[in-house]
Amino acid sequence: MTHPKEYKGLRFACECVSSQSGNGDPWASISQKKLLPDGTKEGILNSVASEPKTIAQLAKELDLSQPSIHRHIGEMIASELLRESEEWERRYPTERYYEPNFLIVKADERTEFEATCNEMAKRVADLFEKRRKQLESAFDRTDLANRGWGFEDIAQYLYASVQRGARELLEERGSLKQRERHRNGAEWIFWAEEANSKK
Repeated sequence: MTHPKEYKGLRFACECVSSQSGNGDPWASISQKKLLPDGTKEGILNSVASEPKTIAQLAKELDLSQPSIHRHIGEMIASELLRESEEWERRYPTERYYEPNFLIVKADERTEFEATCNEMAKRVADLFEKRRKQLESAFDRTDLANRGWGFEDIAQYLYASVQRGARELLEERGSLKQRERHRNGAEWIFWAEEANSKK
């Protein structure tokens, strides 16, 4: 996460816990702007992820009033988490179906990437372990041990720094898409994964 040069506050492990915005975690604004503040909105997203639904269908499924669902739908459309489905066939001209306005990776699609992602994860893990001595030497040159901290206390931070740095490099190179500014001013890229049905 990057902050303005004059920023003197703490830099947190995830940008999502900070009120400051930067160029770090691409999903952080979802949390910072409280776009999913409660379980109802998440329930709506879970429901429409399988197939687009109407307000009446959602109200029945979630056991909530239609006015309540209508309010949540309006807020989620304003925040661009939902959109009206253009593809879904309507039974009546005034009927509106809603679907997520972000990528949902289905379980079978995830399976297609799994072997390559696992191989890459293993390489990153192996490299992290291979460079551990260098990291421990760097740790020894800091004042952290004198302040009562051990290398194991900083290892998660170091890994997060590697991951953050790799994402920033890939964004600069154009290999990863950068965060987009949405109508409400929030900048985010968001996705969700379908749960594994075999579990």
